Amino acid sequence: MSRSPNAADRLAAAKLWLISPAHQRGAGGPRDLPYLAHALYALVPVPSDEVPTMTCDEYWRVYLNSTWLQTAPISAIGAELAHLTWHLLHDHAGRARDLRVDADSAGSWKQAADAAIEHTLRSAALAPAGLPKANDFGLPTGRSAEEYYASLSKLPANQDTTGDRDLAPGEPDCGSGCDGLRRSSDLPPGLDLGEIGPDEARQIRRRVAIAYREHITCRGTEPGDAWRWTQQILEPAIAWQPLLGSAVRRAVGWTNGNTDYTYSRRSRRQSALPNVVLPGTRRPIPNVALVIDTSGSVDDELLGRALGEVDGALRGLGVTGSSVAVLACDAAVHTVARVRNARDAKLAGGGGTDMRVGIAEAGFLRPRPDVIVVFTDGYTPWPDQPPWGSAVIAAILARPGCVLPPSPSWAKRIDCRL
Repeated sequence: MSRSPNAADRLAAAKLWLISPAHQRGAGGPRDLPYLAHALYALVPVPSDEVPTMTCDEYWRVYLNSTWLQTAPISAIGAELAHLTWHLLHDHAGRARDLRVDADSAGSWKQAADAAIEHTLRSAALAPAGLPKANDFGLPTGRSAEEYYASLSKLPANQDTTGDRDLAPGEPDCGSGCDGLRRSSDLPPGLDLGEIGPDEARQIRRRVAIAYREHITCRGTEPGDAWRWTQQILEPAIAWQPLLGSAVRRAVGWTNGNTDYTYSRRSRRQSALPNVVLPGTRRPIPNVALVIDTSGSVDDELLGRALGEVDGALRGLGVTGSSVAVLACDAAVHTVARVRNARDAKLAGGGGTDMRVGIAEAGFLRPRPDVIVVFTDGYTPWPDQPPWGSAVIAAILARPGCVLPPSPSWAKRIDCRL
């Protein structure tokens, strides 16, 4: 492809056609996809007559055939641009490497990756001709590429994923930006011809995800795998179990490190001063209070798992028996019990929710708790400040996709989702 103004203008026109507002939703009208602008204008065009139409590599270089670019309709160029851009946004090349996709299984991965983004493209009337649909394989729409690949691929993963992929004549291809397998038309990385590195690619994905969420929220739809991709970029899932256990261990460990002087125990340094009575030191066992939201909206399964994590953390620190108090609370405190295991507590309630009364009651316990762990779905009033002398951990229980309410800044918050 020569870098003629005509070719460059047609590529620019296709990008503009994708992001321009659709005043009329005709078949050839603009697509109104402004959220793709950051990604589209980050693409690096590379002339190549080795590709039949358009392909991409994982460095965001788009290889363009000159004849096709100068003769294809602007809408067809735009559809292929959107198709390849979604492969890059989803990092299908990196995900293929994680699954050890090789030359034998690359065909199944390509079908799976295309099926995952087909619903997003079709919702914008952009699906290129021949793009497979999930329904073509008897699979539901809106799933991830990995889920489709698990159903489509019947081959064992090969350990060697570094070789070039040889395509059958006429086989449609998205390029190494889809499966991570180098093509003969691909340029090597590190050339002075422009490429997008991993850090810059992450920034582009984040900016597109933010713009996509704003665009979709205004329209109230969640088209397929793209919404899940947005959630993963902006709200990455982090295992809450180690976070909750770590928060409890840090809070209890800080208290456990405090020592008191007592004359009931001899000092280890007493032999150095035989004529002076020196006090020994005593490390107190921390007292822990668990305030459990027993209102009807709390998920029992999540509550059981969260209590199990706290139990494990406390046992590891040697905090058991009378040092652990459990308060069952909805709009009032129903039971207060000292138990050996938190999950053995008898819980009562099922009414409204007001964790203020439970936290206040925990502050009145004697001995005063050093750490208060509140298990709740978060839909509750909170005190203006925590009980004096107690660290507070808020374990917010929720199912995936639920919008969680805010919690006070003085509490260490851990979101616990299934």
